[in-house]
Amino acid sequence: MGSPVVVGVDGWDSRPAVDFAADEALRRHLPLRLVHAFRPLESYSAGTLVGLDLGGLLAGARTVLDILAAQLQRRYSELAVSTAVRHGYPTGVLVEESHRAALVVIGAGSVSAQVVAHAEAPVVVVRVPAAVDCVVVGVDGSPGAATALGFAFEEADARGLPLIAVYAWAELPDGQEDAERMLAEATAGWADKYPDVAVERRAVHGPSPAPALLSQGRDAALFVVGPRGRSGLAGMLLGSVSDGLLGHAHCPVAVVHQRSQA
Repeated sequence: MGSPVVVGVDGWDSRPAVDFAADEALRRHLPLRLVHAFRPLESYSAGTLVGLDLGGLLAGARTVLDILAAQLQRRYSELAVSTAVRHGYPTGVLVEESHRAALVVIGAGSVSAQVVAHAEAPVVVVRVPAAVDCVVVGVDGSPGAATALGFAFEEADARGLPLIAVYAWAELPDGQEDAERMLAEATAGWADKYPDVAVERRAVHGPSPAPALLSQGRDAALFVVGPRGRSGLAGMLLGSVSDGLLGHAHCPVAVVHQRSQA
């Protein structure tokens, strides 16, 4: 059936991420894998271990996964759902899962930045329920941005939504013509491949790329970026989460990695 869509589950608060992942799996005709990472014993202090019922915690995690899987399969009979409780730290478990996944979906939290930074597959961080107006993709001419563009066009086409391609730059303000030309060149091939996707190109100047990009995605169903590029976006995205896309976007954020070559 193909590589699964993997979603990290850490209790009932993960439901928005689970629902997003289920929709993605259905759209892509892929199986869905619900994964809970169960922390190893050595991660607890001796005093904490005294008061913990580890067997009960493990059983509780399995119960949450089983209930979520049953609910999804009642709602979507055509969706293949599997569950896994894996021993290990959440970041390491989800990064390892990403090597075999088509997509990794997680909620916003303490591990999201590290998963985004090290995952092999594209990662979607779900902070709030998605709108349904458009897909927004950040473009800067780098190889990573080209990969993100392909992902964004595929998502927009599958959802029947328009795509807004944004180039945000902070250099001299007279670069509008160059920015618009770069945007047109970057999107031309993808627009031919996905003729049903209406594309709007926006070249936005500002003192910092991050706020300019964020301002274009307030009503988006999904915000798509590469993990690094020429605009300094990587430092904002992976180094200062609280001030970047993952902390402030008003929609889910997809960070699209280039697959490593064997």
